[in-house]
Amino acid sequence: MNRILSAEIPTLNISYTSRTNPIDTQVKSGDVIAGDHVVLKAQWTPTLVNRSRLEINAHAIPTLLWLEENQASLEIDTRALGNNASCTITATAWLSNGSIMEAVFTDVYIGNYFIPKVVVTSPNGGEEWTGVHNITWTASDVNADDELLFEVFFSSDSGESFESLASSTNLTWFEWDCTELHQSDASLIRVRVSDGIYFSSDSSDNVFTAGAIVTTSPTSPTTGPTTTPPELEPRIIVFVIILLFSCGVMALVVYYAARKWL
Repeated sequence: MNRILSAEIPTLNISYTSRTNPIDTQVKSGDVIAGDHVVLKAQWTPTLVNRSRLEINAHAIPTLLWLEENQASLEIDTRALGNNASCTITATAWLSNGSIMEAVFTDVYIGNYFIPKVVVTSPNGGEEWTGVHNITWTASDVNADDELLFEVFFSSDSGESFESLASSTNLTWFEWDCTELHQSDASLIRVRVSDGIYFSSDSSDNVFTAGAIVTTSPTSPTTGPTTTPPELEPRIIVFVIILLFSCGVMALVVYYAARKWL
C-alpha cells in the first residue's frame, strides 16, 4: 500500500436506519440491530476515496449482499438477506493514492423479519351460536410490506382436536354456518397467521356454544312387567297323581290278562 499522511487517513462510520428507527445509529461488532427494512450505511471521510465496497455476509443462511461503487458512501437494504441472521460486515475503500483500507465488524445480528400477531375477537367465550355468524380477528405485523394469510380452525372438545374451516385467506373475518353442527358447549376457534416465514396463532379466550343439532343420550328399551305362571292347586296335583297311578294299574291288568288268554 502507498503511504499517506495521518491527517489524510479516511475514517469509516457504519450506521443503520429502518422504517421503525429513522435516526442514524452507529454499528459496532456484537451489536443487535433490528427493524423493518434495516438499511446499512458505510461512510468514508474525508473524500480521498475513489471507490468503496460494502459486504454483508450471513454465513448461516448463507447469503452475501454486496455493493461496490465509485463513491465514498454506500447503502444496502439488508431485508434482501431473506431472514434474520448474525452477519460479518466488511467495508473496503480504495484511496486516490492507491492505498486500500478495510474494516471488519463481526457478529452483528441483523433482524428484518418479525413474527406477525393475531387476536381472535369473536367468538371469544360465552357466546351461543346457531345459524350463520362471522368469526373475526385482528392482526398486526412490524413488517408493513408483508402479506398476511390466515387459517381458521374449530374445536368442539375444548381444544383437544381441531378441524379446518378456512385456509390461505387474507381477510380478517370468516362467515361460518354452524346450522348442521351438533351442539357443543366446549367450542373454541383458533386463527393462525403467517407472513411466509414466521407464524403465530390465537384462540378464543374461553369456550362457547355452537351448533343447532341437539343430541340426546340413547335410552334403554323399556320392558313390561314379568309374570310368573300360576301355581297349580294341590287338588289338581293329587288328581293328576291318582290318574297316573290308575293308568299304571290298568296297564298291568291288561298285560296279565293278555298273557293268560294267549
